[in-house]
Amino acid sequence: MTYPGFDTVLDSCLRVRSGEEVLLLTDEGTDPDVVAGLTGGISSRGAIPLLARMPMPFIPGAEPPRAVAAALLTTGAAIELTSLFVGSSKARRRASAAGVRYLAMPGVELGTFRDGGPLTVDFDSQRTLASAVGAAWDRGSRFRLTSEAGTDLRGSIENRAGRVLDGIARADGQYMAPPDIEAGTAPVEETTTGVAVIDGDLLFMGRGPLPEPVVMHFEKGRMVGVEGTHKDRLKEMMARCDDERMSNLAEVSMGLNPLGTICGVPMETESALGTAHIALGNSIAYGGTVNAAAHLDCVMASATLEIDGRVVISDGELGG
Repeated sequence: MTYPGFDTVLDSCLRVRSGEEVLLLTDEGTDPDVVAGLTGGISSRGAIPLLARMPMPFIPGAEPPRAVAAALLTTGAAIELTSLFVGSSKARRRASAAGVRYLAMPGVELGTFRDGGPLTVDFDSQRTLASAVGAAWDRGSRFRLTSEAGTDLRGSIENRAGRVLDGIARADGQYMAPPDIEAGTAPVEETTTGVAVIDGDLLFMGRGPLPEPVVMHFEKGRMVGVEGTHKDRLKEMMARCDDERMSNLAEVSMGLNPLGTICGVPMETESALGTAHIALGNSIAYGGTVNAAAHLDCVMASATLEIDGRVVISDGELGG
């Protein structure tokens, strides 16, 4: 099997520059074949690969060790390959503010780079779709997210900007998360009510996909109940976070990568065209105001987004 996704990441997503240092953030769960592929590719482009091996993060969004945070500030670019997501950390945000180009790719495996896989998509060509959905969030005041599985969430997005992740971090300070392509926002706090049927995956909360749906109930922007055989995956992670603010509905986003699938790799699942995901907890990096301990993404297999009563995108197709 060939793995052309390595070239896409280094050339299209990051555009590695000759002579620059590229820091790879790893832990004991990082796929060594991914490290080898990226290290070799960085070297072959005349850049300098550096490895920072850190303890496995305790929760998604955890701060890296101080030495790693300091190293991030002195490198040209960084690729996050840790087992859990740390891209919403203060350390990452400081690195981005300092001009570091950053790719968050937690939990990716060698197969994620496969020929025909989500990392071989033409990221540049997908910008049009991502920008269109992002602009709809920008213009809107109210959203409704529904799915055939039973999701029905409604809330305010008044004065909340659309947040577009198109996978491309070629300019100084850019942050992206390939293979993820998405567009979403943080709903206004204490406004969202309804039900979310999570039939894709609870990302980084056990190996996915979910065998059976988990159903989450929201009132005034907070999760007030959860049902389903696998609800303990979510409850245990929330208990680990030990922060009452984790019940906050932090994000609503639409997946836009046409080569993504719902699978055992969280970043590919989150990316898949036609999916939607909501998040609990920290909304600071997404346009919100809740600085909770972590950011927990939960993916539904297919969804329809309406903004101000008009269909924006449904099962991956733009509305009229």
